[in-house]
Amino acid sequence: MANTYKKILSDERNLRYIILANMISRFGDSIDMIAYSWMVYQITGSMTWLTIILGVNMMPTVFLQPFFGGLTEYFNKKRIIVLCDILRGGIVFITCIALFLNAVSPWKLLVLTLLNSSIEALRIPSGIAILPKILKEKNYKEAVSLDQGVRKISELIGTGCAGIVIGYIGIGGALLIDAITFIVSGFILSFLKMHNEKITNNKFQFDEYMQSLKEGIAYFKKNNLARVTCAVCIILNLVMLPIENLQAAYINEHLKLDVFAMSVGGLAITIGMICGPLFLPKVLQKIKEKHLMIYGEILIGFLYFIYISLGELASLEGKYISYFIAAFAFGFINSMIGVAVQIIFISQTPEELIGRISGIFNALACSSMPIGSYLLAIFSTMFTIREIYLLMGFFTIVVFVIMGRTKYINSLKSEN
Repeated sequence: MANTYKKILSDERNLRYIILANMISRFGDSIDMIAYSWMVYQITGSMTWLTIILGVNMMPTVFLQPFFGGLTEYFNKKRIIVLCDILRGGIVFITCIALFLNAVSPWKLLVLTLLNSSIEALRIPSGIAILPKILKEKNYKEAVSLDQGVRKISELIGTGCAGIVIGYIGIGGALLIDAITFIVSGFILSFLKMHNEKITNNKFQFDEYMQSLKEGIAYFKKNNLARVTCAVCIILNLVMLPIENLQAAYINEHLKLDVFAMSVGGLAITIGMICGPLFLPKVLQKIKEKHLMIYGEILIGFLYFIYISLGELASLEGKYISYFIAAFAFGFINSMIGVAVQIIFISQTPEELIGRISGIFNALACSSMPIGSYLLAIFSTMFTIREIYLLMGFFTIVVFVIMGRTKYINSLKSEN
């Protein structure tokens, strides 16, 4: 596996730029995620404001990304992602300066958060649409897998360093690091060399833009690939919610363990999510992407039953070891499915539609998270942890057994 990645890196100069830029920016993002939340709570002293600001951070992804996806055909994608990274770095830097000057208020944070996440909503579809123009098609699997694996490693390091960074240089210093990483990322991506980029002199016209959006929506409605992969991502997000949102209750009420088990489970899932993408090309030599989506989700359904069975173990050490293994398996399988879906999407969606479809795709996938969290909160008042995990296990298995027997899955092509 190491030799395969080494060969891909030597063959794809653009991939080296992408991985280095993403590694640096994800490190900064991981520090910022903790520092920003802590700053918001310290300044407002309100859980309500914290919830509002973090909620606003998701809004552009859901409401703006479908429209921004259509813009990828009118502008140079490389310039867009470079500019977006620099602009996001600038906004974080402004936040940092305002914090040093004691000029931060909840409303200013709300506006800055909305601006930052709006720029990110433009950057995401452009970042996806540029991949076929900078990578060779034969290298998609290994390139995307390696990129995702390195991102997770960088996130893990950033999260682990966040407390130390904030402790030594404060929240302002942590935000400054994030601003610098964005700007450095944009600088690195400016060295990308585009393949098969058609230079167009077409000026942006609103009527033409709206027509392209309609074409994208029509394609999404009619295309099996777009609908199936989006459905898989939505269910994947929903399936993760009980494990992530109810972790504390599961550990305390079901496993009867202390807070240390939170770290054990979180670390295991993170390591699994790092290893999953890195081992994905090897797995795809044995199984097709579309089958990985189905069988992988069914395995996740059975993992819920395993989670329940861990509460019956008498040994304290046995609970910790078994919980680590189950959480690792959950992260491993979950991340492999996510990357496999991305590979199918990039390799089989028409190049000229990738930006438009990815905007719709991401908006629908992300919108499932707050809706799912709300439903989970309702179910939590009606059922025990054990019952919720049982229901989620059955739901996941039944849904994907049915999906695996449909013509939509069988009609998907496979790259291997």
